[in-house]
Amino acid sequence: MAAGEDVARLVKEASASMKSDVKGAVAKLELAYASAREAGDADASAVVAEELARGWARRKSTARSLYYASKATKLTPERKAAWATLAKTCELVAARTQAEAKQRRARALYRAAAAAFKKAASLTKDAEDKRWLLELAGDAARQAKPPAA
Repeated sequence: MAAGEDVARLVKEASASMKSDVKGAVAKLELAYASAREAGDADASAVVAEELARGWARRKSTARSLYYASKATKLTPERKAAWATLAKTCELVAARTQAEAKQRRARALYRAAAAAFKKAASLTKDAEDKRWLLELAGDAARQAKPPAA
């Protein structure tokens, strides 16, 4: 239980300081992730990985953000929140991709976001939540289409 309490404390501290000290919050989350992985707790690892995805997105590190969002879905593939985090992260990174030369990458990220939103929708039982997630998936799929020439 000591590892679980330590992980919870680190996540709570990181959440409290995320807006004022992103670098410090991410460092605490990295420690929490290592502790959760060492303890073998997949659910706790996935929750911390989701928080790390958000933290690295704030630090403008797209590769690490996508890595942790993807890791959360692999650790707990039947958890709706993990898929929603992956979808939102893909959308955020795609929206930040402005360069004309990288538009194919942005469209691929939008396709990944659409697929993740659909997966999250399939994991929910709430009809309104499902409708909303499918609507987000449709929006992401529209963004993934190449522009008309």
